[in-house]
Amino acid sequence: MKRIFILICFYFLFACKDSPFNEGDFFYLVSKGAQMPIVVRGNKASGIFIFFIHGGPGGTSLGKIGLPVFNALEKNYATVFWDQRGSGSSQGNSPDDLLNLPQFVEDLDKVVDLINYKYNNPEIFLFGHSWGGCLGTAYLVDAERQAKIKGWIEVDGAHNNPLGDSLSLQFVTTYGAAQIGMNQNAGLWNYILGWYAQYPDYTSNQLEQYAFLDDAHAYIHDPSLKRDPKTFPEYSWQYLFESPADITAELSNYSNVIRKFIISGIDLTPQMKNITLPSLILWGQYDGVIPFPLAQQAFNALGTIPSQKSVVMVPDAAHFSFYEDPVLTANSVTAFIEKYR
Repeated sequence: MKRIFILICFYFLFACKDSPFNEGDFFYLVSKGAQMPIVVRGNKASGIFIFFIHGGPGGTSLGKIGLPVFNALEKNYATVFWDQRGSGSSQGNSPDDLLNLPQFVEDLDKVVDLINYKYNNPEIFLFGHSWGGCLGTAYLVDAERQAKIKGWIEVDGAHNNPLGDSLSLQFVTTYGAAQIGMNQNAGLWNYILGWYAQYPDYTSNQLEQYAFLDDAHAYIHDPSLKRDPKTFPEYSWQYLFESPADITAELSNYSNVIRKFIISGIDLTPQMKNITLPSLILWGQYDGVIPFPLAQQAFNALGTIPSQKSVVMVPDAAHFSFYEDPVLTANSVTAFIEKYR
């Protein structure tokens, strides 16, 4: 035990000095009982900021620091990582009745204003993943807020949750039936399909549903990547000890928010015609959480002129497409920014 203690002390004394997590500016937005951490990294002198909006609700942005896709983008642009109210490493005593879409939009607007104030009004490109696609869409449908943003990047986004949930159910049950047909984990999949039959309104049991989606490789198409610390740096010892993200807070916040902020009824499709910004839609080919047909639906619903919006399918990737193919994602985002900066 003494040797373990000495090794840990040695790690903290020496290993952290050159940590990539020491880079960037760290500060908080304090609003309505929430203390929300913000990290700004990368090439701030470029005057171009990619603002990452994390998923969930209840997920983390700080937990994505160090991903290969962002490391690549930070060579040319700044990146903004913000943990939302009651999410990730956020702190404070935000009341549960503020876990709603209008409040999250208000918080996002305050962070955008804070970034503009601190960094002399840079060009901001919003990058919303999963629930972040819903939050980013809700933010942009207002013309005054939209005027603060240069471009919109939706990645496997949740802008139409009723349709997304329906297609997700179809994805996992089809996968399960195929597994049973091949006699692969038949016991597990018979149980899962029985669970869906017992809970047809499964969106009120989101944690269970998310576990079954993981069994169907709906998040990561290639499960071997989960064991690769280069693809998932948050699974490395360096992340555990050196990241600004608080893993204990992440787990507690996620469990709380995901049970109290049910987003399954949110459909922003009718309002998306109000978004006229240049838009890039990136989607994993095998996304089973928010399946690929939502990409085309987003393209059709956006009010952006056709020549300024595009869909990029990420082959052999699922819901976390920017994890599975960081090169294609970074190249697509870079080309988009350079075209519309």
